[in-house]
Amino acid sequence: MIRKTGNSDPRIVEAIKRAIELDSKCEPELAAQHLSTLIAEFPTVASLRGYLALYLYRSGRYHQAIEHGRQAVLLAPKSEKASFVLFQSLWTAGQHIEALDEMKRFLALKPSAEYSKMIKEWELSEGEGKS
Repeated sequence: MIRKTGNSDPRIVEAIKRAIELDSKCEPELAAQHLSTLIAEFPTVASLRGYLALYLYRSGRYHQAIEHGRQAVLLAPKSEKASFVLFQSLWTAGQHIEALDEMKRFLALKPSAEYSKMIKEWELSEGEGKS
């Protein structure tokens, strides 16, 4: 069975556009509320889950962001954006092992510019402490 992960319904496209507008006006909480109204009707749309996770994260609602981020990753395992939102949410919530597990999971599937940049920054900061 193939799950639908795209934005095939015009309501989803419009809802995501509206959420992006709200977020650009520093209203991530409203963006999250706007998208959450569609989750019951479209529970298997990865982009909807991913954007909702992003705006929940930006609203400081990390545990809810993790929940929707995990769903986005399950629906679209090769989505770097979904993986990174889940990673950030886990990391910020103090779940560092789980965050690193998500990073490893994604990097086993494909390379990531974002994760590579993070790893290089970590390596550089480790080198600063050595004499």
